[in-house]
Amino acid sequence: MAFGSPNVHWAPPNSGWLKLNTDGSSLGNPGPSSYGGLIRNDHGDWVCGYMGYIGFDSSLASEIWGIMMGLRLIMVMGWDNVIIETDSQAALLLITVNGVDESHPLSLMINECRMNMAELKCYMVHVKRDKNRCADALARLGGRQDEEFVVVDDPPVELVPLLMEDACLRV
Repeated sequence: MAFGSPNVHWAPPNSGWLKLNTDGSSLGNPGPSSYGGLIRNDHGDWVCGYMGYIGFDSSLASEIWGIMMGLRLIMVMGWDNVIIETDSQAALLLITVNGVDESHPLSLMINECRMNMAELKCYMVHVKRDKNRCADALARLGGRQDEEFVVVDDPPVELVPLLMEDACLRV
């Protein structure tokens, strides 16, 4: 597929909806891990972002952390009508389809995600990595700080070119 194709880049949600893109980052599996996410409105405007450092963990754990913390933020803010996009097929399946038993090391986080999604008017879909570049950048930025959870009111300078490119490609 050619660069600049609208099928490869981020697309805004339907009118009246928000879109949460989330990602995890692990430098090794396991290794130093972090996560990040951002919420945009139906015009593609930045609503807020978040990121965090979780220490030494697996790539799957970092992906689930990103989803879980995004759901927590949505709940705290009182938002509904949210589409959640992740590029982790494994995390998506564990949360939305398969579930896990209590012996699974990520069971508490997975079950929290399942419970929060049932409470909220939201759903989760899988997207290609090219549609998740901003969340990927935030996940990597999460590894550069020490906090477990940081809300970002304005886009970090590293994200501005990606956000602008997404906006131009939607026109």
